[in-house]
Parts: sequence; structure tokens; C-alpha cells
Amino acid sequence: MINLLKKGFTLIELLIVIAIIGILTALVTTNLQGARSRARYTRRKSDLRAIEQSLRLYYNDAKGFPVSDATYHIVGCGSLATPTVCSWGGNFSTTSSVYMSTLPTDPLSSTTAPTTYKYFSNDDNKILIITKLENASDSDIADTQTRCANSYSDYKASGGSSTLTDYLVCAE
Repeated sequence: MINLLKKGFTLIELLIVIAIIGILTALVTTNLQGARSRARYTRRKSDLRAIEQSLRLYYNDAKGFPVSDATYHIVGCGSLATPTVCSWGGNFSTTSSVYMSTLPTDPLSSTTAPTTYKYFSNDDNKILIITKLENASDSDIADTQTRCANSYSDYKASGGSSTLTDYLVCAE
């Protein structure tokens, strides 16, 4: 009869196993959150580069970059002679060319809380595209703010809000 009682686990052994599983779950969850953040970070940078390339294609056709409106949208859709506002999430095209089938929005954007990138241009030879990065210690932030200092100071002088986490892509 003594052998039958020793076949199971004790309460302490079960609690130790449950605690180990809990610790492992916490570690995995933390790593997944970091991976999601890094994926959004990479997508934001990629989106800004793609927008810059489409704006350069527009520049080749129009002999200048499109201006921005007061809400930091691209004013370059419609015809080259009378451009209209392009909406984020919509296409960036003129009557003769499609520069981007969909102007991207921020990875954290949703239909109920849209978050868009900002486009600024008050001169047909300079552009500035702005997003905020989640990791404020990223060295690319300071590098881009230094590289795009002229356009960034024009943006701030026009009333644009700036933060230490602004990541910029510019053509000057």
C-alpha cells in the first residue's frame, strides 16, 4: 500500500513546475512585444523611403516636389496643372501617372484612430517626411535631424510640432 501513495507528484513539486512555466511565459511575452516594436520601426522607415521614391518620380514629371497643406498632406494628386490633396491610405497619382497605389499610414493606425505620417514642403525643391519612432534612443533619429536640419527648421517655423523622437526623410 505504501507504493500506491508514492506514484503521484507532491503539491510542492506541482507548484514549482507551475512557477517555472509562468516565468518562461513572461520571458516569451516580453520578447514578442520587442519583436513587434522592431517590426513597426522597420516598417515606418521603409514606408518613408517608399514615399520619398514616389515623390522623386513626381519631381521628374512636374519639375518640382508637391507642396503640403496645413494638415501635412501631399498636394499632388489630380492634374499637374491643378493638383489636389492626396489622402493617406489613398493613392498618390495624377491623371497621367500613378506614383504610389496606396500612401501608407503608420503601423499603429486603425480606422477609429488613424495615425499618418507628415509631409512638409513649402518649396518645390525641398521635402520633409516625418514619423515618430517608439525607441527614443535610436541613433538614426539624431542623424536624420542633423541631415535634414534646414527643412526641419522650416517645418518648425511654420508651426509644425516637433519631438525628440521625430525620424525624418528629406530631399534638399
